[in-house]
Amino acid sequence: MLSKLKETLSQQEQGKPSLPNILTILTLVATAALSCCYLTIAINPRLPFNPFPPATHAALATVLPTSTNVPTPTPTEIPTATPTPEPTPTPIAGAYWTTEKIVSSYPLEKIEVAGTYEEIGQAFGEWYQEQRFSPRPLTADEQETAHAMLDLYTEVHTGTVEQMRGIYAAYDLNLDDVSEGIPVWDDWWSFLLPGVVYNPFCSVAFARPEMTADGHARLGRNNDWNSSMPQTTLVFAYPEDAYPNVVMTVGAPNFTAFDGMNDQGLALGVAAVDAAGYPTGTHPALIDLQVYHILLETCADVEEAISLLQEIPFAFSPQFGTHVLLADRSGASAVVEFLAEGVVVSRADTAYQVMTNSHWAGPADQPDCPRYQTAVGALEDGDGQIDTEEMMEVMAAVHTSTQWTIVYDLQDLTLTLSLPTDNFADRYEFSLADFVSRIKTLRVF
Repeated sequence: MLSKLKETLSQQEQGKPSLPNILTILTLVATAALSCCYLTIAINPRLPFNPFPPATHAALATVLPTSTNVPTPTPTEIPTATPTPEPTPTPIAGAYWTTEKIVSSYPLEKIEVAGTYEEIGQAFGEWYQEQRFSPRPLTADEQETAHAMLDLYTEVHTGTVEQMRGIYAAYDLNLDDVSEGIPVWDDWWSFLLPGVVYNPFCSVAFARPEMTADGHARLGRNNDWNSSMPQTTLVFAYPEDAYPNVVMTVGAPNFTAFDGMNDQGLALGVAAVDAAGYPTGTHPALIDLQVYHILLETCADVEEAISLLQEIPFAFSPQFGTHVLLADRSGASAVVEFLAEGVVVSRADTAYQVMTNSHWAGPADQPDCPRYQTAVGALEDGDGQIDTEEMMEVMAAVHTSTQWTIVYDLQDLTLTLSLPTDNFADRYEFSLADFVSRIKTLRVF
């Protein structure tokens, strides 16, 4: 899947007409003062690591030298899941679709969807209408940018175009006209399709197999925000010809990812960080959180994800940048950041890796970040016995106005979620492997 994306990217022309910055056109972000923090931890089971391949575009990507190498991931058989009872699926425009509230006292919805990208888009288009998202006319400048973005999506990831086409069809609109857009959550920031912009706030932790009691790699993440967020969704998606995946997201489900995992055992967690200076230029570019979602649909491991991040045109909201911790079931992990010198990849020589809202420099260089130090201490105190509950406790130690805590098991493809409604006491457990098994049994495709 990655090779197809890279082939189309390599064919892009460098001299496209200069266009207004998509972020200044499509983003309406409130200037409210918000305190947010992100933390990512990765635990490394096998040392030394194999070196990452050199960046293919030196002008855009800089790979930091490290004294250790990440092991080359080897294929691991997806565990067989035993199907469990689920809500009766409702066919929407040909797609498999189910939706349910996880808990009545919190605005979090679980969605399962499978089908072609256009069928999935139509299903979400009907869901958007239930959320009362109404189209609005686009200005001439917005239409110009939208046309340019559609051209870029067509080159980079046609699935995004087909999904948008399905959403617009649900509204009886023609995507190719791009005369209208569908804004979401205008009170805080604007999601305008095509072109999706928003900002995440969170903490993430990854534990490599050698630090865990059962040899399973685990990634945990806190989503830190000062209040619950509209349209918070846990989305299980199985697009035709893409990797099945599960993501936690807000506002525009199935276009972006705050955190998530695919059926190949690749997981990621996102955090806010200053991205000032990253050379985005004036050409159309994909929004960071869209790219992270595409990684889960198209990449099987950390190596493939890094390669795609070094190739794909990328942009951020003016208010917040992000960096991302990537991890896979082999124990490989890396923090990827977007700096003035380009795409920078950092790795750890420890059995874990931690990422906060500061640029990543390694455990010895984070004395002024108490959340970083707290998480590292909690992991080291685990003494190689970090199971899912222990990882939950690591994340609890760094809660900051947390709206959800989630732990992904990259071996058995399960996830465990906790919420602030009961002070994170209850555990809600789900299985991506089970979802994949049920879709295959139903023969949706």
